[in-house]
Amino acid sequence: MKFLHISDLHLGTQVYGYSMLEEQKHVLDQVLACAAERKADAIVLAGDLYDRSVPAADAVDLLDTFLTQAPCPVLAVSGNHDSAERVGYGSDIFAKAGIHMQGKLRKPLYTQDFRDEWGTVRFYFLPFVRPETARMLGCGEKTSDGAVAWILQEAREDAAARKAEDPTFRAVLIAHQYFVTDQTAEAAANDIAVGGTDLVRISALDGFDYSALGHIHGRHAVSGNNWYSGSVLPYSFKNAGPHGGLFVEMKGPGEIMVEPVDFTPMHAWRILKGPIEELTAPENVAAGDPEDYIYAVLTDDNVTDAHDRLVSVFPNLMGIDFDNARTRAAGAFADGKGPGAELPKMESLDRLFAEFYEMQNGSALTESQTETVRQILEDAKEVQR
Repeated sequence: MKFLHISDLHLGTQVYGYSMLEEQKHVLDQVLACAAERKADAIVLAGDLYDRSVPAADAVDLLDTFLTQAPCPVLAVSGNHDSAERVGYGSDIFAKAGIHMQGKLRKPLYTQDFRDEWGTVRFYFLPFVRPETARMLGCGEKTSDGAVAWILQEAREDAAARKAEDPTFRAVLIAHQYFVTDQTAEAAANDIAVGGTDLVRISALDGFDYSALGHIHGRHAVSGNNWYSGSVLPYSFKNAGPHGGLFVEMKGPGEIMVEPVDFTPMHAWRILKGPIEELTAPENVAAGDPEDYIYAVLTDDNVTDAHDRLVSVFPNLMGIDFDNARTRAAGAFADGKGPGAELPKMESLDRLFAEFYEMQNGSALTESQTETVRQILEDAKEVQR
């Protein structure tokens, strides 16, 4: 059984006012080519197909084209940015064509079986879980940790029973959630500053041979074969670097090979720092592709027409910031708080608010303030739905 695991497409998103749609089409073409060339048995989409619950028409068209051209079955769940109802619309009809889209949370979980030379591989579909959504199914848990564990218990028991009957049976989970090690979850249980209410213990995934995860934009394994594929594009300068997915090959029980697959964006993401004269010098402009997405951090104490001078040589200039005597006095760049600093992961409105706050106050949001803003925006999205 071979499949390509990707997540967090965020189709239709804008970054610093730039539409990412052409970038996304460019990457999705590479996804299709990779699946075809490697003869994948499935493409797995682990949530956040769209960037918002009511996606723009061109974003819907792009996903439609991708699904239509897919050379193999597509298995997808909704993420926290998606509308569960929209992702799941027509799912029974699409399933007959090999497109398995699960938007709304259900119990028991939707499953899809594949057969290979070793036996059966069953995929369990877990859309994004909120405690209030799980409550509608009879769950009494008040945290994401408890709700996800409650939802998955039945699936884990099913997988265990199947393995007892057939030792070659393999179970794969597709989920979009914030999974962390049990130690991290324990430490954060009463600390909202690090998102304690959203964290889910990785032990909830015990019993699955592979977990295809989405939600975190950096590609990594939380533990064992519980993998985040990361977003298909950086979507922020903090996450600049290789992005793509994971090509997974499952043979007999315990024989799993996971290979990172990088996709090439149309434009690289670069942070340039220094005096404006230095950044715009012809030899420095020519040192990289001037069409890249650029975030400029100017160290000049006094500079005029910065935007016009920069955009004349870097047409895809996304932002300008200053790291000089004035901003340092205000604390804007203290302790490495700049565009490439290790800040909590933020998306769209979260990021815009954070940038506005920093511009007005000369200092970045704290982790606790960031979490408060994120929760307010999530609540607003629920009202919108």
